[in-house]
Amino acid sequence: MKLLAIVGTNADFSFNRLLCKFIAKRYGDKADIEVVEIDGLPAFYKEGKGDDKVAALRAQVKEADGVIIATPEYDHAVPAALKSALEWLGSHAGADVMNMKPACVVGVSLGGQGASRAQEDLREILLSPDMSANVLPGNELLIGRAFSSFNKESGELVDEGSVKQLDKVMDAFFKFVSQAAK
Repeated sequence: MKLLAIVGTNADFSFNRLLCKFIAKRYGDKADIEVVEIDGLPAFYKEGKGDDKVAALRAQVKEADGVIIATPEYDHAVPAALKSALEWLGSHAGADVMNMKPACVVGVSLGGQGASRAQEDLREILLSPDMSANVLPGNELLIGRAFSSFNKESGELVDEGSVKQLDKVMDAFFKFVSQAAK
C-alpha cells in the first residue's frame, strides 16, 4: 500500500510535519508512506496550468493508494498554502486526481482544540464536487498543545493518549484504503 502524508503548510517549522514524519516511521511496516511538502508550489489561479512542481504533486497523488493530510489551523481554517495546493489537485484543470481517492484528515495545533475547525474545513473541501475525495468517516485525530505533545528535538509524538488515538485512526485508514482498492 502506497500512501502520501501531505504536510499542510509551507512554514519552515511545523508540528504537522513532525506528525507526518512520525506516521511514516511508526507505520512503515504497514505501508510505504512518503512525506510530501507543499512549499514551493505556485499560488493557484483559475486560468493556470501549474508548473513542474504542480505536475509532480498531481502524479504523486494519482499513483498513491491514499492520502493523509495534516493541517494546522490558521484563523479557524486551513492555511492558504494548503487550500492552494488542493485547488491544483481539483478537477478544475482536468486534474481530478482526488476523485474517490481515500483521504485521512489529521491535525496538530498549539491550542487545546487540535486544529478541529481546520480539519472540518479540510473535510468540506475534500468532499466538494471539484475534489470528490473518499474521506475516512468517523475518525478524528485532534492533537492540541503541540509543545507538550511532541518532543521537538526527536520529532516523536510523546503524548500517550494521542499515540493511542493515532493508532486507532491509522488502523481504520489502512482498512479503509484496502477496502477501496477492492
